[in-house]
Amino acid sequence: MPKALILIADGSEEIEFVTPYDVLTRAGFEIQSAGVALKNDSYAHMTRNIRIVPDHHSLSFISNPSSYDILILPGGAPGAKTFSSNDEVLQLIAAFRDQGKYVAAICAGTTALVAAQRLAASGKTESGAGRKVKVTSHPSVKDEIKEAGWEYSEERVVVDEKIITSRGPGTAMLFALTIVESLAGKGKREEISSPLVVAETL
Repeated sequence: MPKALILIADGSEEIEFVTPYDVLTRAGFEIQSAGVALKNDSYAHMTRNIRIVPDHHSLSFISNPSSYDILILPGGAPGAKTFSSNDEVLQLIAAFRDQGKYVAAICAGTTALVAAQRLAASGKTESGAGRKVKVTSHPSVKDEIKEAGWEYSEERVVVDEKIITSRGPGTAMLFALTIVESLAGKGKREEISSPLVVAETL
């Protein structure tokens, strides 16, 4: 089954982190979480004051990004700001896109995609971050993304090439199921949807 890496920072959104982690685990994915610039060595302090212990407390354990099939970026404005200003994260996004791997971002997490592409375009990364594609995000960062020249959609989940984006906490289940379908097929999505009692309309 596919192997996924999901990032977490102080100020990441709980639902947008936990839901993909849970759903992908149910689908049989091998998934690991990694902290980014955490103030506490033991946990990430999330937007609603929940504390989550990541599998790894930094990105230093990643020796070969190509061993993963997808990189997932949850939202939450403070966490997304950390991702967007962290050179390790931006290089990681660039590496995944260069290698034709999936990158998925939800809510304000989409701004990290924009930051990685902008940095690549300026020649400040060793590799590129791919071309601009159609994306969505939380409405609060819509203007920022459009002003950067990305095609914007207000659909709940958007898949363009190997970029998967979504809007916010209320779309986290659809986001996670779309990741499952994209990497493991519609049958796997249907298999896990039934015991989850997923509504027909998400």
